[in-house]
Amino acid sequence: MKLVFISIFLVLFLSCSKEENKKASTNTRPLPLPFPHKSNLQPLEKDLHKLQTAEFKSKFVKIMPGEFLMGSADRENGRDLDEWQHKVQISNLYYISMYELTINEWNALATSKKDHSFELKNSEKELVLSLYKNLLLQPSLKGKLPPFLHADFKKLTNPEISSLFMSLRSMIHLVNVWNQVAKNFKTKVAESLNFTVNEYSTILQTLLDRQNQLPVNQVSYTQAVSYCHKLTEYGYSNGLIPQGMIYRLPTEAEWEYACRAGNAGPCGLGEGNTLSGLNANLDGSKEDYIMGDEGTLINRGKLIPVGPKFSRFPSNRWGVFDMHGSVMEWCYDYYGEYPEGMVVNPMGPLHGKNRVLRGGSFYRTAYECRSANRESSAPSWRGSEIGFRVVLGFPLR
Repeated sequence: MKLVFISIFLVLFLSCSKEENKKASTNTRPLPLPFPHKSNLQPLEKDLHKLQTAEFKSKFVKIMPGEFLMGSADRENGRDLDEWQHKVQISNLYYISMYELTINEWNALATSKKDHSFELKNSEKELVLSLYKNLLLQPSLKGKLPPFLHADFKKLTNPEISSLFMSLRSMIHLVNVWNQVAKNFKTKVAESLNFTVNEYSTILQTLLDRQNQLPVNQVSYTQAVSYCHKLTEYGYSNGLIPQGMIYRLPTEAEWEYACRAGNAGPCGLGEGNTLSGLNANLDGSKEDYIMGDEGTLINRGKLIPVGPKFSRFPSNRWGVFDMHGSVMEWCYDYYGEYPEGMVVNPMGPLHGKNRVLRGGSFYRTAYECRSANRESSAPSWRGSEIGFRVVLGFPLR
């Protein structure tokens, strides 16, 4: 009798468990992650004005939700095996920076400042030397100019070295001092070089801007994430960003969606079939390195300034610049195989070793800078080709 009772209890228990599981399964959607995504998130209405300021709109592009084919077509030249096409739905709007993060933006916020040496033209060398020599004669500046500035100019004036290089921090200090000295001193220096004060000020500022507006590079994934955290803290402490939104790296899907801008071709510029040194900073030195029939072969072999003052290349149709070439850009995701079938708001595997890099670089051919091309590296790696751009969006996990 006891056995019969136990048997009946087990049958009823298992039946109820199966029924509960069945009910639960009808209320969930199969996902590659163990938790559901929140869809169609929107900024609070009271915060919308923060996204309408002239400053914000000059730096970020609003990306609306939508669907696209992520990856490359079977016959796309340069295609790799990890690029198989699959449909992706982006259900939440986000704002992606128009340009890659610059040295100036990095140095304004990061604790570890970026410095580099750059080459002056002979004419530029004479202009900065004249200012330095006149500053040395200023009694009020005696002993106040920093040692690194003296060291740079010692090299510039050494006939045995014939150096044309100075550091970014020396250029920054030189411009700062120039902006603080008296007007009569400025007039004296400028007129000795046959310039007005405004003309000479513009020359100095342009020299500095060319270096400050280079895309920041030699940045690890970890450093890029840390920068986004600090930018978010700054945004909240100054009331600049909507509640619930953060600055972060784009997911790999968000990056490609913004890069393509509705274009199904190999690149997101124009009709999507032409990519060379004429419309991106990449290695277009050989016909085999470019896409399309461009007659001009260009390889600059270095980073060049980005931003509205120095834009050399067209944006895609959504208004995003330099997503092909320039620097490779860190994405949020761990690198891994794409999922099968359609996915919503993918964000890569839960675990992994390497993080995704997108966009190619100034050192790569057009085929390595395609919209679908994928690279990856250890999160600690810092390379001359590697930088990033930021997204203002909703938290991912």
